Amino acid sequence: MIDSKRFQDTIHRFIELYGDRIEGIADEIYAGLAWIDETKFVLIGGDEDAALKPPTWRRVSRLFDLAQQLRRPVLLWDTPFQADMATPTSSLHARSTAQTTQRHLLKLTVPVIGVFDNLSPGSDVAPIDAAVLLPQVGVKAGPLADEMFPTLIKVSEDTSQLKSDILELLSQLSSLPVETLVQQRLEGIRQSAVKAEIQHV
Repeated sequence: MIDSKRFQDTIHRFIELYGDRIEGIADEIYAGLAWIDETKFVLIGGDEDAALKPPTWRRVSRLFDLAQQLRRPVLLWDTPFQADMATPTSSLHARSTAQTTQRHLLKLTVPVIGVFDNLSPGSDVAPIDAAVLLPQVGVKAGPLADEMFPTLIKVSEDTSQLKSDILELLSQLSSLPVETLVQQRLEGIRQSAVKAEIQHV
């Protein structure tokens, strides 16, 4: 991801930060401080198919803390944290760590924007506030294009447009009250739970 042309054309500067390293460096993701022009973000990026382990969830949680402290928006790049955040077969420790991180994300008082360069059909995204989709994702722009997506969606036609789309979404989100952001994330979780229930019937 970090070596991709889209990433390099969009992110002007990136400083990688790690977690507590108690059980490893959590290298399934790229995470740290990022700049788009003069706008500062906390960025978490990776592979949507990666199986995230407890050290990675703790790393993500620490970065959420940093975003909160520095009042920086969060940019999730190809990191659609699944709604359940852990598979039923994972350990109790893994599920607990993942769920703690999910609750942390829900309560963030800064905007959370997702960029999806390669999103599998039917994937659930994190409870985020807005998303920028690349054309090959196959989702049309518009309010609630699919119940798994947040209300604010943009589809970037090319690499040069991606940067301006992210900044435009951030500008729109910055005008919303924190309570609205949190409520929308909770609604996203509710919709994912209903969808999962229907699929199991």
